Amino acid sequence: MLVEKDIVILGGGIAGLWLLNRLRSLGFTAVLLEKSTLGNGQTMASQGMIHGGLKYALAGALTGASEAIAGMPAHWLRCLQGQGEVDLRGVQLLSDSYYMWPRSNMRSRLTAFLGSKLVSSKTTEVSAEAVPEFFKGHLQGPLYRLHDIVLDVPSLLHTLGEHCRPHIYRSACKIDHDATGNIRTLVLDNGSRLKASIYLCTAGAGNEELLHTLQPPALAMQKRPLQMVVVKHRQPYPLYVHCLADQFSSTPELTITTHPCQDGSFAWYLGGGLAEAGALVDGPTQIRRARAKLAELFPWCNFADAHFHSFHIDRAEALQADGKRPDRDSVLHSGNVLYCWPTKLTLAPALANTVIEKINELGIRAGSGNDAPISDLQYPGVTRPVWDTL
Repeated sequence: MLVEKDIVILGGGIAGLWLLNRLRSLGFTAVLLEKSTLGNGQTMASQGMIHGGLKYALAGALTGASEAIAGMPAHWLRCLQGQGEVDLRGVQLLSDSYYMWPRSNMRSRLTAFLGSKLVSSKTTEVSAEAVPEFFKGHLQGPLYRLHDIVLDVPSLLHTLGEHCRPHIYRSACKIDHDATGNIRTLVLDNGSRLKASIYLCTAGAGNEELLHTLQPPALAMQKRPLQMVVVKHRQPYPLYVHCLADQFSSTPELTITTHPCQDGSFAWYLGGGLAEAGALVDGPTQIRRARAKLAELFPWCNFADAHFHSFHIDRAEALQADGKRPDRDSVLHSGNVLYCWPTKLTLAPALANTVIEKINELGIRAGSGNDAPISDLQYPGVTRPVWDTL
């Protein structure tokens, strides 16, 4: 059986789900295919930060990345209030602000100051009365409050998925394509063939397999590896902070978010420079580094009974000539396929705008496909966060 749609999205992370919500609101008969579970991979590995780019200006210079991302917290907040392009009411807000903590030396303080003056998002030094409970009695030097937010990624995926549940399917697919990289049809697990006017590849690192399968000329992606660390503990206060070291860098030495676990404990999720520098070491080495860094930064905390876990994850992006992170979202076009990477969770709305502009340029109009559900395929469900699988 042949099923025809306007648009097929391959990959059920934040990019694919945001696009599906936007495209269906515009009247397109769009469906999403996910071979595993929603968010499995880079999205669920995200720390959930929706930031305005200040950390990209910490080296003391305004960059393309900091400019592209500056308006994102306000954009997401409108959606969380039900007033934006995608209704995110029901998504759990873990924190309505983020903190930046320079180490107690003049150079890092200057780094924070320069960064705060070079981006449009507001940054304020925290008064002694407003210092978060975690730092009270222990803070040396300034603490800055950023007008950034932190979302619970599982609830974000659940919300986006439920909006379009009848149009999201779990299925691997075999790709029938021509020699130029155009997709003719997709053969689904139920044996039916799926045809669309255009196909959007939003599978993150999985886009590499699609690129190799279709072999489009001159298109490529890059992967930048991380080794993230999860610390499950019973610390009484949540922590959302960039810890800045004594060097000018766009990557904080440690970035911490706090996530509630199903067993009643909390997980600190450690990224930043620790995750980047640990990409090529083994797990035990990375955990030793994490323990040492936490003991150095927070000597008043006891992690003797905490459970540490590390895992590797790749950030997937469009290939850059210098191998560095792209300044913004990326869309590559070949035939009837668009390869899409948001670069950061924060930029998922920007990616959707870029894709919609490209679809309009290509003359693809809504409503030509059949919007009937595809039979005998199940909803994939949302993947569990790593701190609930330990």
